[in-house]
Amino acid sequence: MWLAWIVLAILGIKVFNKLTSGKCYADTVMSGKVVVVTGASGGIGFETALELAKRGAKVIIACRNDKKGERAVRIIKKITKNKRVRHIHLDLTSLASVRQFCHEMSSTEAKLDVLVNNAGAICTTRERTSDGLLKDMQINYFGPFLLTNLLIPMLKAGAPSRVVVVSSAWHKFGTIDGIDDDRTGYIQSYANSKLCNILFTKELARRLRDTCIVVNCLNPGQVNTSLYRSSTILEKLRSVLLYFFFKTPAEGAQTSVYVAVSDDCDLVTGGYFEDCREARPSAKAEDEVLARKLWTVTERLVHLKPDELREVSS
Repeated sequence: MWLAWIVLAILGIKVFNKLTSGKCYADTVMSGKVVVVTGASGGIGFETALELAKRGAKVIIACRNDKKGERAVRIIKKITKNKRVRHIHLDLTSLASVRQFCHEMSSTEAKLDVLVNNAGAICTTRERTSDGLLKDMQINYFGPFLLTNLLIPMLKAGAPSRVVVVSSAWHKFGTIDGIDDDRTGYIQSYANSKLCNILFTKELARRLRDTCIVVNCLNPGQVNTSLYRSSTILEKLRSVLLYFFFKTPAEGAQTSVYVAVSDDCDLVTGGYFEDCREARPSAKAEDEVLARKLWTVTERLVHLKPDELREVSS
């Protein structure tokens, strides 16, 4: 009997999660729009790219694994019948790769309408990239920071345009003090990167306030994606539990799509969204002084050049 009650409870939680998850009901057509989605070979990024392709957008899947990226392109084309989907190599663990991606973008596209900074990772080992930065911080924050800044000219050409930054509720536990410290644990480092995402969003929105580029971030909720997977038995067990208690990637992508396409976001910049509605992040995430301090530190760490900085007023 007790087993039956446990099964019912689990199913009840699953149903509750589905009923309370936000859904994007905007019917916005994206024909003629150019969209970049990072980390779109799977998970939330794939579902976001799929939804935007369904709306007619030209979608560029930006990811490190070329084989997975091309596979995602084939699947999206087959489902949507949209032939304007392609993959461009982007390795966020390499600042040189970020610059090369932006060079290819500017060489092949006249504008950019929506940039979705979706790629993210949890790195259980403390590694540094060839750029000397903590790997997880570079994937989750430093790389997207540089990428966004370098694409500002194309976003201006596509204006009114949007920058979408995927953060997390974990930002509430973050700090900027340990963003380049090897002693920081991997969970803390992930939380730090997600706080940085929001502070970056707030500061970028402030710097672009006189343009027609809106910048918003979001918490997709707890989603069962590869972000949580590893080869250990404990992690495999956890992945089974996540299936029952967490959102599916398609459900997790709803807020990303909403922030990318909804007319409700036309006049909102520097906002934070959850379940397809605007919400309030932690007080620390709204600290303007902290955001400016982080921006200055990040400029130095990613070697943003003076001519690149001119695109974003201070």
